[in-house]
Amino acid sequence: MTLREIAASAFAICSGIASAADYHVSLSGLDTNPGTQGQPWRTIQKAAATVVAGDTVHIHAGIYIERVTIENRHGSAALPIVFKKFAADTGSVIISQSGVTPPDDLTAVLAIRNCDHLVVRDLEIADYKTAGTAAEQRAQLPVGIHVSGSGTGIQIRGCKVHDIWQSSPTQNNYNANGFGIAVYGEQSSPIDQLVIDGCEVYNLRTGASESLVLNGNVTNFAVTNNIVRDCNNIGIDFIGFEGTNPVEALDQARNGICSGNVVFRIDSKFNPVYGGNFTTGGGNATRSAPGLYVDGGRDIILERNHVYDCNFAISIGSENTGKVVSGVTVRNNVFHHCHVGGIVVGGSETTNGGTTNSSFTHNTIYGNDTVSQGGGQFSIQNHVSGLTVRRNVMVSTSSFSQFILKGNNTGSVAAGAIDWNLYYAPPGGSFEFISNNTARTSFAAWQSASAQDTHSSLITTSPGFVGSTLTAASPAADFAITASSPAKDTGDSAALPFTPAANEKDYRGRSRIAGGRVDIGAFEFMTALQEWRDIHFTLPDGGPGAGSEEDPDGDGVSNLIEYSQGMNPVLADRSALPATTRTQDSLRFTYRKAVPGLSYAVESSGTLGSWSPALSPEQSDGLGLFWRDLPLSAGKQFIRLKVSSPETW
Repeated sequence: MTLREIAASAFAICSGIASAADYHVSLSGLDTNPGTQGQPWRTIQKAAATVVAGDTVHIHAGIYIERVTIENRHGSAALPIVFKKFAADTGSVIISQSGVTPPDDLTAVLAIRNCDHLVVRDLEIADYKTAGTAAEQRAQLPVGIHVSGSGTGIQIRGCKVHDIWQSSPTQNNYNANGFGIAVYGEQSSPIDQLVIDGCEVYNLRTGASESLVLNGNVTNFAVTNNIVRDCNNIGIDFIGFEGTNPVEALDQARNGICSGNVVFRIDSKFNPVYGGNFTTGGGNATRSAPGLYVDGGRDIILERNHVYDCNFAISIGSENTGKVVSGVTVRNNVFHHCHVGGIVVGGSETTNGGTTNSSFTHNTIYGNDTVSQGGGQFSIQNHVSGLTVRRNVMVSTSSFSQFILKGNNTGSVAAGAIDWNLYYAPPGGSFEFISNNTARTSFAAWQSASAQDTHSSLITTSPGFVGSTLTAASPAADFAITASSPAKDTGDSAALPFTPAANEKDYRGRSRIAGGRVDIGAFEFMTALQEWRDIHFTLPDGGPGAGSEEDPDGDGVSNLIEYSQGMNPVLADRSALPATTRTQDSLRFTYRKAVPGLSYAVESSGTLGSWSPALSPEQSDGLGLFWRDLPLSAGKQFIRLKVSSPETW
């Protein structure tokens, strides 16, 4: 090869290296423009047909009346393709189909198909509604965001999806369907490493379908920190065995996590598919919509979710005969004030499938069955096996309480599988535990007949939550326990200690054990000191680096002082320390009292050998800063803040 040939080959290799570009879309643009900020494109679809790996599309605020399809676009982990709102704009980017009737097909406002490492961020998808005629069938199927085919690393972050309506008024029309966000893995290659995070999905009419759903060959996903609300059917669903993928082994949403989501006002009461008619006078439909649902999925962790004011909080089962949900973990969630029931496990009929090898631990289940339909706090339905129900707080607020319900003989629960739970029934009321259609109105009788709940308790005194009056509008934090709660330190014993699962945290993301014992329910009680140590060291009970006199960040400030001043003990920073400044005739000493339970004393000395209390009055700006103005004196003058803690470090 000649030198000239070598040079040409090197140029050919270099010219193949991807070069990331920034493109702009604006309502003032033209699709014949180059797509720069000064000469933007007019449509998002133009960008979708143009971008390659590494490109970012900045969409300027406005309402875009178009349907967008992003297909066969392949970024990489290092060079993703990004569609996002232009950061400098204050308004929203709304992709809308307002006034457009969906055609006879499954169509989406935003469709993503066969893409890799594609990020969609901070967009609003809205207003796609069928006409509402009685003739509507499956042919009209509106979707907000539809991800399909296969692909790796698709991310939907910070988006809003709302007012997607399947408006068919025909009752019991199970062909009437619509979706907010729908992910369907139909191919032999999965939709892998999907992330749906920080989105809000609301005001949907989905007919017989779901608000946010993963169906078929979808694996290694994370559905996190989303809000799903005000929809007339299922909130978040993970589906298997519907034939979405032709290979049954691939036809399950699996190996994923559903965490940190808030789901509320999910109610099928006015849904025509279940007998309603969309109006306040037509609320006669079956109330069967869970906030969270695993229908045929497997190996999924659902943790630290807050679900309330839904028909059911969560349902784990399979609607298909002979098929089972397996390997599902439901832990550290708050489920409260749902209409028909709290947790539901297994098939609703003997002809349904079931649930196996799944666990329900450390959940706070409060005041469900608000319409007194008998769903109770925890219902075990058909074809259930390998079940574990432990360390849950279950509270009934009605005069008649139902807790564990098992009205069938189609499954089995091993002895001791239900244990270490705390049940509360109001004083003077009556309660039931049902096992295989036999009701037990004595807790001791339930324990004996079921061989369950040996270490559990039924109480009629306060369960000791932070919130004194808990309603459907209560934030999850109100269900945290106080120091006097009977749930505190009662989830295990020295002989039978509890070991958290890998990466398991309580509802707030704190360590699952504090004070040497584990609590029952979604929250682990911690003192202010324990919480501070847990945040910075993951050691609520202390340990290496977390002692009062230790200085892990090497900035010369002990942990106790850092704690008292609201500082970060693992980040070297002395800027928040107490400080002195000289005024005209005094020396001002400023400091903070970041922890109310500590003792703070300002002392002065002229020799560093003998210290006495500073006599000048303490002053404050009311915003957390305190100071004392000490008179100037001849000679040397030293001032210090002395901090002591009543808690053992």
